[in-house]
Amino acid sequence: MNSIDNIWSKRLQAHIQELRTYSKYMLNDHLLFVLLFLTAGGAVAYQNWLNKMPENFPAVFIMTAAFTFLIQSSSVRTFLKEADLVFLLPLEKKMEHYFNKAFLYSTVTQMLPIIIFIIVFTPLYRKAEAVSGGAILLSLLLLAAVKVWNVKMSWIIHFLPDENAKMYDFIVRLVVNILSIYFIFMNEYVFLMIVAVIMIAYYIYFAKAAGKRGVKWEVLIKKEEQKKQNFYQLANLFTDVPKLKKSAKRRKYLDPLLGFIKYNQKNTYLYMYVRAFLRSGDYVGIHLRLTIIGSVILVYLAGNMYSGLAISILFLFLTGIQLMSLYKHYDLLEISNLYPTADNYKLKHFTSLMRTVLIIQLLVFSIVIFLTAGGVLAAPVLLISLAFTFLFVYVYMPKRLKKL
Repeated sequence: MNSIDNIWSKRLQAHIQELRTYSKYMLNDHLLFVLLFLTAGGAVAYQNWLNKMPENFPAVFIMTAAFTFLIQSSSVRTFLKEADLVFLLPLEKKMEHYFNKAFLYSTVTQMLPIIIFIIVFTPLYRKAEAVSGGAILLSLLLLAAVKVWNVKMSWIIHFLPDENAKMYDFIVRLVVNILSIYFIFMNEYVFLMIVAVIMIAYYIYFAKAAGKRGVKWEVLIKKEEQKKQNFYQLANLFTDVPKLKKSAKRRKYLDPLLGFIKYNQKNTYLYMYVRAFLRSGDYVGIHLRLTIIGSVILVYLAGNMYSGLAISILFLFLTGIQLMSLYKHYDLLEISNLYPTADNYKLKHFTSLMRTVLIIQLLVFSIVIFLTAGGVLAAPVLLISLAFTFLFVYVYMPKRLKKL
């Protein structure tokens, strides 16, 4: 038992050390300054918006949606490795204490975003529902209980051999989470108790169904590896991560976009970067997600020029920062050194691509602001954000790329 406990302790310490190592690069002075500036500006805009908030604003529905997304995404970090299939599999019956520690660690760390969300939404919640501080604290405790239930269910489900059970569990938990979170914020405790009974019965049923089934080592190792790669992908935006594994997705429907690139020697890197943007990793997904999220937020905050400008610049910066790792996408491939004169255009073509994708995002934001708040607000946001885009692409980005 002591040896297994030592394995958990060593792996947890290695994980924390890895977080510290990459955090030094991720939370650099430039990013902290931008985050501090945007947080201060966002807080002022948030307060000004609250003062003008419509009486029929669906605050509870928005909070329910936000916390449902946060709580539904539950999992257990096990820190398992591929070698455990050989060395720890024979000790499976003695691993219960190890997995209990993994559950406790996962639950505690996943509570932190809930606390942050509560802090952010408290002014809106109190404005919309006039709740007391005690009610907010009670809501936090109840949300924590719902989170524990979700983490526990995500662990139990992996024992079941039926793959369809995961899909059914996702749907059932989604409905239960929506109802429970909505009743928590509406202070409907009678209905909440009914949902709580359903949650307990649901847990007992699947706990018995899981029974004494063995641990699915391959599944847990694959999930753990995916979580690591997600973190490495984030850290790779700021520094080189040797452990990052690159992946590609065939998106044939986007191939026509490559036809706009003129076929000649000088455009080699432009073609390669555009193709990598469309296929490799999740670059195009990052661009689409941040554009959609920013647009949705702008629908509600575009009435104030300062808040609209802050949101526009924030998402342009986040998109630019996350896409910069694309610059070194081909550095480990020797074949790129065989392309004649192509290296001379590497930075130029990458800059061209970044400028294009950020301007596309900026145009989408401007259209959203124009449709929701009119051209009087859209014009200054467009011009100032365009100036920020050029400063980011031609001033900030080249300096950052030299440090990658």
